Amino acid sequence: MKRSSRPRSAAKPFRVEPLGRMAVFLLPSLKLKQRQKLGLTYEEIVHQFLMKNFGGYTASAGNIFGFWRDEKAGREWYGEHREYKVSFRGRNRVAMLQQFLSKLASDLDEDTIFLEYGEGAWLVHARER
Repeated sequence: MKRSSRPRSAAKPFRVEPLGRMAVFLLPSLKLKQRQKLGLTYEEIVHQFLMKNFGGYTASAGNIFGFWRDEKAGREWYGEHREYKVSFRGRNRVAMLQQFLSKLASDLDEDTIFLEYGEGAWLVHARER
């Protein structure tokens, strides 16, 4: 078999850039539309925080809901959520995100906010007022 004298087209190079670990958290979707004291919605506050501190994020809305049991009260709860995802390097960013979510939980009158990071999951409790 004779080889063609035409040059083969070289595969175009591509890059893969690691972004670090990913954190996923759920926020109560209806409460995000509420306005805080300065007039911004909580949705806008979350957006500003994530853009400033993480340079971007992804949010999913739609049919995201959850059920959970409160052992102390002896009842089940239901909530509809918006899912947020951020990626970052460095453990100090996890603490910053946890502090923000703790304050946000308090502002939204939520007891906790669900957070996944790496292979673990946590309930971030509201900051005491």
